Amino acid sequence: MHLKKALVLIVGLLALPFQSGLTLESTSPTTKNPAASALKNITGSEQNKPSSQQSETWRKKAPLLPPPRSFKLPAITSYQLANGLNVQLVEDHRVPFLTASLGIKAGSSLEPTNLLGLASMTADMLSEGTTSKTSKQIADEVDFIGGSLSEASDYDNSLVTGAALSKYSDRLMGILSDVVLHPTFPLDELQLKKTNLIQELAIKRSEPDFLLDERFAKVTFGNHPYSVVAPTKETVEAMGREDLEKFHKTHYLPNEAYLVVVGDFDAEKMKALIAADFDQWKPGKMPAVDQAAVPSQHGQRIYLVDRPGSVQSSIKLGNISIKKTDPDYFPMVIANQILGGGGNARLFLNIREQKGYTYGAYSGVGARKQPGAFAAEAEVRTEVTGPALQEFLYELARLRNTKVSDKELTDAKSYLAGAFQLGLETQSGLTQRLLEEKLYDLPDNYLETYINKLLAVSVDDVRRVARKHIDTDNLVISVVGDASKIKPELEFFAPIDVYDTSGKLSTDGKVESHAGS
Repeated sequence: MHLKKALVLIVGLLALPFQSGLTLESTSPTTKNPAASALKNITGSEQNKPSSQQSETWRKKAPLLPPPRSFKLPAITSYQLANGLNVQLVEDHRVPFLTASLGIKAGSSLEPTNLLGLASMTADMLSEGTTSKTSKQIADEVDFIGGSLSEASDYDNSLVTGAALSKYSDRLMGILSDVVLHPTFPLDELQLKKTNLIQELAIKRSEPDFLLDERFAKVTFGNHPYSVVAPTKETVEAMGREDLEKFHKTHYLPNEAYLVVVGDFDAEKMKALIAADFDQWKPGKMPAVDQAAVPSQHGQRIYLVDRPGSVQSSIKLGNISIKKTDPDYFPMVIANQILGGGGNARLFLNIREQKGYTYGAYSGVGARKQPGAFAAEAEVRTEVTGPALQEFLYELARLRNTKVSDKELTDAKSYLAGAFQLGLETQSGLTQRLLEEKLYDLPDNYLETYINKLLAVSVDDVRRVARKHIDTDNLVISVVGDASKIKPELEFFAPIDVYDTSGKLSTDGKVESHAGS
């Protein structure tokens, strides 16, 4: 009863007119309440109309983004061990975790041509057994410390990364040093990895993406190590335990390596752990390797991989571009972002949104220790292979010949600066960037000046580097698809070389019609 009376009293009070100056809207037709006016200005004069009739013009204007902020590196403790191992320590006590990455300047560019895949196999086998632990014991130890352990190798570098709860810092560093310094490359584990890799290679040869990348790389880089996208069955079978041991001994050297540790630890204690675990690592001199020069391209040419019955065509076109230390790196990164860096870039908006030829069209700049490749690519329906290629060529020419808009430039800068800063928010992201700076011989202020260098790029810079590094007159054009259907149309663009899926060149260039296609 008391609750009921209270409700009645409240309703009655609400029904009474408010005192002047406190009402949302005065009973006098000439007196307005400031708060009510403000509320009316915010919600619009049509606030009492049905929602379908209300004006929402404010939604048409996106909120203004603040300019990208400069990046300031956290405090870094840098030093070098007596054996030449360079170390960087970054304390981050936000979470009880740490990440340690060891980068070595040795990748597939240094492996013998008769043992393609050796660098990657050596890295993969590091955690399969050491002089003190089996692969299972290593895995169990990693699980116990709540962490992870991974190895990888690319064209220029090999990387071993570990992470763990900070209270197990000593055990993490012990695992990391053990697999790097004392691997045994057990024969049974090696044979299993070789068998699995050979099976993977057989599967990849049926995938258009692999065939596309393989043909593009072989033509673009010739006999240079960057031309190899995967080993062959023969080179994998030829690998022996002694080959892995030799590659490890001659290339895994402390004076060619960098160790970065980021996370929740005390720097002085970490120095002691590193000294105890890595001081015994013996330095050496990495053997010199003669590498073939990349070939020069003369005119546009199409390299067509015949994949009978394919319902779509994979297209990739490009040329040799820049290396990581090139002064044009930042303008080229922005030019690529505008051209094909995402869903709001020119290639995507044209070939997907306007034409509907593909689910996505993109481009990329593979800057490495030596000049990599610029390339644009997409998978399109077979019947629009020719028109799609025409649009690619149109967009490349447009980027070279006309200036990009101020909005395109600003959007590209904002996205790249934001992505850069966001990537540095994690331990693994910061570790990767610090290693990148060292492994690619970049300036010590590379990370701190990254955003400023992006923001300094002008509209004229974009057109200049596009003209310099996107060579539309001498493009390598790689296509994978049903040659009987797409070759006649492609002949209007450039001369064509036809290959089968094994990589064998057709001597006469003729393609028979495929039954049932």
